[in-house]
Amino acid sequence: MAALLEIEDLKKHYRVADNKVLKAVDGISFNVYEGETLGIVGESGCGKSTTGRLIMRLEEPTAGRVIFDGTDLTALKGDKLRSLRKDIQIIFQDPYASLNPRMTIKDIIAEPLKIHKLAGGAELNRRVEQLLNYVGLSSYQGSRYPHEFSGGQRQRVGIARALATRPRLVVCDEPVSALDVSIQSQVINLLKDLQQEFKLTYIFIAHGLNVVKHMSDRVGVMYLGQMVELSPSEELYSNPRHPYTRALLSAIPQPVPGRRKDRIILTGDVPSPVNPPPGCHFSTRCTLCQDICTRETPDLREVSPGHFCACHLQ
Repeated sequence: MAALLEIEDLKKHYRVADNKVLKAVDGISFNVYEGETLGIVGESGCGKSTTGRLIMRLEEPTAGRVIFDGTDLTALKGDKLRSLRKDIQIIFQDPYASLNPRMTIKDIIAEPLKIHKLAGGAELNRRVEQLLNYVGLSSYQGSRYPHEFSGGQRQRVGIARALATRPRLVVCDEPVSALDVSIQSQVINLLKDLQQEFKLTYIFIAHGLNVVKHMSDRVGVMYLGQMVELSPSEELYSNPRHPYTRALLSAIPQPVPGRRKDRIILTGDVPSPVNPPPGCHFSTRCTLCQDICTRETPDLREVSPGHFCACHLQ
């Protein structure tokens, strides 16, 4: 199957104090196939949100390529880049900060349609009303401002705005992490329904492992700027191969009262991305660490069909 999106050795390094380099994303590669949902998980600061912003070209990569449907986005500028932006949209994490408080909901959703000259006049109004209905809001709410809505309703507006240009790929950057648990399930189910309706491809970035399992066809696990495991969702949750993935999965609460499972408690803190350890970045917290782990960086290699892992012991 041809990939809709190809990420090749993508890096994002920042210059910080004392002329040091912070390696937020440090050489990741993966593909996203049309119609699927690829989940990306990891601890805060692992680089998953930065990866989403690099794909969107909201930040410029230090190195590497982002190839969308055969076109290298990192080589595009000006009108050529703008013309492709309508095919790749993003749903931001914070529904409060991502909406302009001075614009009505109707204007917020209509803005991408105007920018890309996709609709005007009566057709513009019809498209906005249709999008509001798709996300479970009423057309009369279009005249209101963001502060008049709850967090879940604001995120629905953000989803409607992302869908306005009929994109092929949507980057969902922790779209439910700022919402109450009771609202999270509603937004997740909405996203799944819209994926079927609009034939969308998702990159779903989150730290809630249960949410990612429910949403994703495949899951990538990031640690300290690197992809350490990539696998079909069911395979990853039933047979994790990387020690870090096993530790993450052991922390998922059990839904059955009285049922217990062994927790894997990681010692120490996540190393600084300014000064990552040599070899495997996880070696300082891994109970299985051997000499080779502190000397050589493991490649992300296929350990079983469709299952990739960056570990010397696999």
